[in-house]
Amino acid sequence: MEAVAEHDFQAGPNNELSFRRGNILKVLNKDEDPHWFKAELDGNEGFIPSNFIRMRDCSWYLGKITRNDAEVLLKRPAIRDGNFLVRQCESSPGDFSISVRFQDTVQHFKVLRDQGGKYYLWTEMHNSLNELVRYHRSASVSRTHTILLSDMNIDTEFVQALFDFNPQENEELAFKRGDVILLIDKTDPNWWEGQLNNRRGIFPSNYVSQLQ
Repeated sequence: MEAVAEHDFQAGPNNELSFRRGNILKVLNKDEDPHWFKAELDGNEGFIPSNFIRMRDCSWYLGKITRNDAEVLLKRPAIRDGNFLVRQCESSPGDFSISVRFQDTVQHFKVLRDQGGKYYLWTEMHNSLNELVRYHRSASVSRTHTILLSDMNIDTEFVQALFDFNPQENEELAFKRGDVILLIDKTDPNWWEGQLNNRRGIFPSNYVSQLQ
């Protein structure tokens, strides 16, 4: 994902990354710690403070959602062909996958990177995930069918776990910090209901934050 630096930042000793206001950074991982994201600038990688940057639109990025939960979401009746999301690749941590609805199925495409850090699906190289997504809104992600990416126009809300939660009761939902949970009900301000990995249950609302 792309982010714009809103302030200068001088790196400290803990694998941090320096940048200047106005720099465009590639955010590689924002799911482990809400305060520190892993990013890349000019071929250098490191951690950056999340309150020093502004994320460019990436409402399509759902982080640690599983392949199975992505399929459940994209097979809902309101979803149209081409509706998609980008998620962390389960089989290859640190990489990304695109899950996209096509007819009655969900197809998955692993996002590849070359040695220079550019992103691609087939042969066309892109400097960021945002750029790759923009390109495939008018160029098919598939070589066997014409599948153009389009945004989901449905009211779907996700939250991200800030801490591990270990249930004490059967109706509660277990999760780990960084997990992305599909929110089902938040009528009770203290206990919300959600779904994760085909499991459904309630959890304390102060253990999660809205997905950026």
